[in-house]
Amino acid sequence: MRLKFILTIIILGLFGQGYACKCGGPGTVKESFKSTDLIVYGKVISIDTVVLPETIKKGDVVRVKESLKSDKQKLEYFEMTFVLKTEFEIIEKYKGNSHPKTIVIYTPMLSATCGYRFKKGEEYIVYASTKNFLAFMFQKGNETKRFEKNNTFWTTHCTRTTEYAKLEADELRLLK
Repeated sequence: MRLKFILTIIILGLFGQGYACKCGGPGTVKESFKSTDLIVYGKVISIDTVVLPETIKKGDVVRVKESLKSDKQKLEYFEMTFVLKTEFEIIEKYKGNSHPKTIVIYTPMLSATCGYRFKKGEEYIVYASTKNFLAFMFQKGNETKRFEKNNTFWTTHCTRTTEYAKLEADELRLLK
């Protein structure tokens, strides 16, 4: 019994990491400022769960489904992948085009795909991209087509997105 327990722990330790988010981690504030489309300080006002097709243009949803109809597994994955849709009230903007007082940030739902866990009512500095981080799942070959809806943003655990920190905010103000 004791041997089974120890073997189980070892196996979970070895295989558990195979599904973990793997990224090089965020760069410095200056590096991230250069490579990010939008950086804001905001407060989470709502968090919802949506399916991946809701994050891309309607016409592209039809085209993606059509291109995946011969691969039922990929089609099902496309239709059933959940994403967190987080709405932020913008307190301060450090980088990005003019936006309303609120914005929507998408992040993968699963930790294995590097999703960021926001908490309602909490304040964050969000480093976001216009690029859909999950588009690789339904693109073919070396396709680089963009599927994002206009004025939507994405972030992951691999960016500098973090709970609000005055020191980081001060550094970002200097880069504006």
